[in-house]
Amino acid sequence: MADFRRCIIVLAALALLVGMATTASAQTNTPAFQCTVNASVTPALRAEGITEKTGDLVLNCTGGTPVNPGVVGVGGYNVAQKVNIQIFLNTSVTSRILNTTNNASEALLLIDEPQELQQKVCPVPASGPNTCDVAGNGASAQSPYLPPPTVPASAGTPYNVFQGQQAGSNSIAFLGVPIAPPGTMGGTRVFRITNVRGNANALGVSGANAPPTPMIEVISVSPSTLMPINNPQQTIGLVQKGLLVSTGGAVSFQQCFSTNIPDITITNNASSIIFTEGFATAFKTRTINTTPTTAGADVGPLNQDDPQNSANFNTESGFYNETGLNGWGAGTGGNLAAAGLADFGTRIRLTLKGVPNGVSVVALPLIINNLGTNTDDPAATLILHLVTSETGGYAAASTGTVTLDSSGNGAAVYEVVKQSANAIESVSIPFTVSFTANPGANSPALGTSTFGGSFAPISTVTVATASDPIPRFADTSVAANHITINKCATHLLFPFATNQVGFDTGLAISNTSQDPYGTSTQTGTCTINFFGANAPAAVTTAAIAAGTTYASTVMALAPNFQGYVIADCEFQYAHGFAFVTRVGATDVAMGYLALVIPDPPRSPSGFDKAAAGAGEMLGQ
Repeated sequence: MADFRRCIIVLAALALLVGMATTASAQTNTPAFQCTVNASVTPALRAEGITEKTGDLVLNCTGGTPVNPGVVGVGGYNVAQKVNIQIFLNTSVTSRILNTTNNASEALLLIDEPQELQQKVCPVPASGPNTCDVAGNGASAQSPYLPPPTVPASAGTPYNVFQGQQAGSNSIAFLGVPIAPPGTMGGTRVFRITNVRGNANALGVSGANAPPTPMIEVISVSPSTLMPINNPQQTIGLVQKGLLVSTGGAVSFQQCFSTNIPDITITNNASSIIFTEGFATAFKTRTINTTPTTAGADVGPLNQDDPQNSANFNTESGFYNETGLNGWGAGTGGNLAAAGLADFGTRIRLTLKGVPNGVSVVALPLIINNLGTNTDDPAATLILHLVTSETGGYAAASTGTVTLDSSGNGAAVYEVVKQSANAIESVSIPFTVSFTANPGANSPALGTSTFGGSFAPISTVTVATASDPIPRFADTSVAANHITINKCATHLLFPFATNQVGFDTGLAISNTSQDPYGTSTQTGTCTINFFGANAPAAVTTAAIAAGTTYASTVMALAPNFQGYVIADCEFQYAHGFAFVTRVGATDVAMGYLALVIPDPPRSPSGFDKAAAGAGEMLGQ
C-alpha cells in the first residue's frame, strides 16, 4: 500500500510538471501583439473645403498576451497598460474643439466597434493623465472593452470611446489609451479613429490628367513596444474640385423702361446660375434623417453612431451619438453629445456684386430641385431650400429678394436638404430683376453687375476652433457679367448732308423730353458719325439739356464732306432736322426730318425689354 501511495504522488508531480510545461509552451507560442493600419474608406474631398470629413483610420490588432484577472487594481482586476496614440495630417486638422481650456477635440478613438448603448466615453481630463482604466479579462473571447452580454450597459460599462486632444495644428493625440491584447482566443482588437476633419483647400487640386491630391494621415504609438503597428501611413481622402458653376448670359436693360416682375416670367428676365457637383458625393445633407420638411433639425434617431457605418453616410456630420448616454454630456471634454455634428447641410451661395442703385434683385425660387420645379417633389434626387443665413442654423427664407448693401453687393444661400450619393447632380437657379425707370434722376444707375457661385459659408479660418461653423469653405467663385443698365438712346439718320460744290447743310437736334405730359426729363450728348466722301472722325456734342436744341453746320463739323450722318444721342426723345442750301441761300434750299433708327436689341439671348425700340418710330 505504501508503494502505491508513493506512485500516486509521483504521478501527480509528473502531471503538474507536464501542465506547467504545456502552459509555458502555449505562452511561448502565442503570437506577438501586432496592429495593421487601414483606411476604412477613402472619400473624395472637396478642394474648396476647409473642414472636410476624412475616412476613418482603423487598426486591426491580433495576438499578444491577454491581461489576466488578478486580485489587485480597479474592481479587483489587473489593469491594462496604456499607450499614447497620435495622428498627423499633411494639412491642418480642423475638427471642432469642444473645450478650449484643454483643447479637447470632437475626434474620437473607439475600441472594438461598440454599439450605441455600449458606448462609454472617456473625456479629456481637466489636467493630468486620464483615469479611465480597463480591467483585463484574461484569455476570453469577450472583449474587455464591451459589457458582458448579460449585463445591462448601465451597470459598469467599460470605457471604449476615448476623446482626442488637439496637439498642434496638424495633429490629434489620444493619451492614456488602455491596451488589452486579444491573445489567441480574443480574435481581433479593433481601434477606430473617427471625426477627423482636415483642410483640403490647402492641398489644392491636381493638374489635368493627374491623379487627385491625397490627404495623408500618419499614426504613431508610444511606447511602440506595447503596440507595434504596420502601415502607419494611410490615404484618408482624395482632393477634387467639388463644385462646378456655370452662368447664363449677361442681360442688358435700358434706363428709361421699367422692369416689373409681375410682367415678366422667370425664363424671360435677368439670368440663371447652374450648380453641378464635381463628384457624386459633393452635396451632403446635415444628417441622414434630414428631410425637406425637417431640414437641419435633430428629429428622431440619427443612427450615425454605428462605428462601421457612420463613415459611409453621405452627410456633413460624422460619427454622432445623439443619445447622450454613458458620459456623453458636458464636462471636461466639452459637449461630447455634439461631437461629430455639423451645423448644417451643404450650402451654396449665389453672389451678386455691383448691382446698380435702384435695381432690386430677386433670387427665385424658394425651393428648387434637379427636375427644375419649385417643390419638395419626392421624385427629385436633389432639393435645395433658400435659407435666411449663410452661417446660422437652418431657417427657410420666406422671400426671394436679395438684400443689397450700399455697394450693390448681396448673396442668396441655398441648403441641400436632399441628395443622392449615386449620381452627379445639378440644379439651375433662375433669378430676376426689377426697377422703376426714372432717367431724370439717373435711376436706376448706369453700370454692369457681376455674379458668381460657391460653397458656403465662406471662411478664412483654416485651423481647428470651437466656434467657427462646420462645414466651411474657401471662396473659389469666379465673377461673370450679370446685368447692364444702359442709358436710353435715340439714333438719328440724316440720309444726305453736303459741304461741296457751293452747298452746305445745317443740322439741328432737339431734346424733346421736356413736355406737358409728365415725361421724365433726360440730358445727354450726341455723337455725330459721318459716312461718305472726306468723312472726318466722329464729333461728340456737349450735353443737350431737355427742352433745348443743338445746331451746327457740316462746314463747321466736316469741311468738304458729302454723304450721310448718323447721330447717336444718349437720351430717349431726340428729333433731328437738316437744311441743305446753296451757300448764301440765294436760289436753292430744302429741309427734311431725320429718320429714327430703332435702338438695337442688346440682349445676347434675344430678349430685351427695350427691343421694341427706345426711340420714336417715325414714318418712312
